[in-house]
Amino acid sequence: MGNCKLEVLISSFGEEGLTRLSRMMLPHIQEVRYLVSCQCPGHASLPVPDKLIRDDLRIIFTPTKGLSVNRNFAIDNATAPLCLIADDDISFTPDGFKNIISTFEANPNVDIATFKYIGSDGSFEKTYPDFSFSLAKPAKGYYISSIEIAFRRRPVIESGIRFNENFGLGNTRFGSGEEELWIHDLLASGLKGSFFPHLIATHNDSNTTGLRLMATPSVLRAQGAVIKRLYPNTAFLRVILKGWRSSKATQVSILSCLKPLLYGWWQATTHPQKIFG
Repeated sequence: MGNCKLEVLISSFGEEGLTRLSRMMLPHIQEVRYLVSCQCPGHASLPVPDKLIRDDLRIIFTPTKGLSVNRNFAIDNATAPLCLIADDDISFTPDGFKNIISTFEANPNVDIATFKYIGSDGSFEKTYPDFSFSLAKPAKGYYISSIEIAFRRRPVIESGIRFNENFGLGNTRFGSGEEELWIHDLLASGLKGSFFPHLIATHNDSNTTGLRLMATPSVLRAQGAVIKRLYPNTAFLRVILKGWRSSKATQVSILSCLKPLLYGWWQATTHPQKIFG
């Protein structure tokens, strides 16, 4: 890896994912390398598009399914001091990478940093604070998207904390929430995390999976369980509020939102060891 400081961990799935990846803006930067973890169930590997055959990009294949499984596989195979979580529909710029590297250099006590991204039309897909804060005490209304997360590889590996493979895209029961649980558990283990209002990437899809699937049952079940994990003493009231907000934002009936939310809350209440490990 030479003088590589930052490794971009791109999770992809199948030939379609590699095709999308070949259309991404992946600038050649001396201090940056790309690691693509491509899931291909039933195959040992897949054909690699010509545009992805380059010295600063490494592709590893896995026959597994599930986004959290893929994230863990990428982290296990990463080698750079700093890592950035990414998907196969993100575009980057040299300035974005410089923002990440300089932020960690200026904040040696920070193990995890989250940043900002914009949509393909140049606007923000969600509201960000214009100031930095500790992830242990997030600003009101702030929530994390996985493609905003960068981290120091060594302390994360040494913590033993992994993405919860019961959650995330590809799971029919709990279809989101893996990044919230991961960050929560890392902070609980003693690592330090902060948000920095620096732009790092462009999301090429219309919006992230979490926004697009906000009111689907698997996402709501996951959110009910995550709320119980993060706020054990006030979870029930938070679940009710989440149901109202989800209904208002998506025009789905409040009862249709509350049913899966309460299911996730109940499962996390009665079977926490089975769900969270």
